Amino acid sequence: MFRTALPLGRWAGIAVRAHWSALVMLFLIADLLAVAALPRAAPGASPGWYWVTGALSAAGFLASLLLHELSHVAVARRHGLGVKRITLWMLGGAAELEDEPATPGADFRIAIAGPVASGLIGMTGLGAAVLVADVVPPLPVSGLAWIGVGNLLLAVVNLLPAMPLDGGRMLRAAVWSRRGDRARAGTVVGRFGQVLGAALVLAGLAQLLLFGRFAGLWLILLGWFLIFAAQAEFAAGPLRERLGGVRVGEIMNPSPTVAPGWWTVDAFAEHAAGTGHDRVFPVLSFDGVLVGVVSLGDLIRVPADSRRATTVADVARKDRTVTVVGVDAHVTELMNRVFLRHGRDLVLVTESSALAGVVGAGDLARAVELTTLGHRPRASDLR
Repeated sequence: MFRTALPLGRWAGIAVRAHWSALVMLFLIADLLAVAALPRAAPGASPGWYWVTGALSAAGFLASLLLHELSHVAVARRHGLGVKRITLWMLGGAAELEDEPATPGADFRIAIAGPVASGLIGMTGLGAAVLVADVVPPLPVSGLAWIGVGNLLLAVVNLLPAMPLDGGRMLRAAVWSRRGDRARAGTVVGRFGQVLGAALVLAGLAQLLLFGRFAGLWLILLGWFLIFAAQAEFAAGPLRERLGGVRVGEIMNPSPTVAPGWWTVDAFAEHAAGTGHDRVFPVLSFDGVLVGVVSLGDLIRVPADSRRATTVADVARKDRTVTVVGVDAHVTELMNRVFLRHGRDLVLVTESSALAGVVGAGDLARAVELTTLGHRPRASDLR
């Protein structure tokens, strides 16, 4: 969903990105404040100052979204969970955990950290606005107060009992704790999400069609998102349960075509032309150390007149988008961590630090299809 995003650096050691829809959200908030909210709250200022205050307030709200997600990260780390990245987008933010919480208690505490942070930010913003109201001009005070109100609304919305909102995760943890079944808990939350999403869509349509209020578009968008997320939860819950005991070593390709990192692009392209139908390859150094991943698409981007002088290792992707896991990692853990694109990505599977195999998009898709048919994947099924 968030493959295309603008990097915003690293915060607390976590890569932070902004999806393009976050920029749309910034503009809409700034426009709402500059055109409607601020002129009513602090009349008499020039349009330029309304826009400056609106833009700064919108940026402040985006920063508070980041603090909301960082609170999830802090609690997740306390429970020993890794965090891959944080992505900000139109409807909030998403902290992508590398693994799922092991217990209902951990799941609940990680989820509630966000609304608590937003509530504290909201009360702090409103309190600060009250304290400085007598010494600071009304316009910046109004912007500060709006950030406070916005965060309180963010906390309330996130407490709605639907996935992937924090309230949905809290409800899932509660049902999981009571019934001892995480998959069943996900199904219950999915039903809540569908009902709540449909109610929000109807409320938004009523506001838009009966009262002419364009704020109804936000409710329609939020409702549609919750319905979509509920359907995804329905699909993913049983699948996670079926794949729960399957390990990466059971679905990997144990004999992939390896790209020698010291070969030139031209030499390896000639070799690849006569070895199977692979499009993505693990890259090893001369002494057998993993270098990264390279695809035929990566090689194509090397200029034709440079392919005889450029080595495969020079082209290989070595960044954080390359995932390395052990043979005993669970497939469900892998599904939570990566999104594999056909002809572009590979997961490198290791045993005792040496390459044991690879998992591509086709391997993962076939494992999912086999479990859906009621059969446990085995290495012999996949080769």
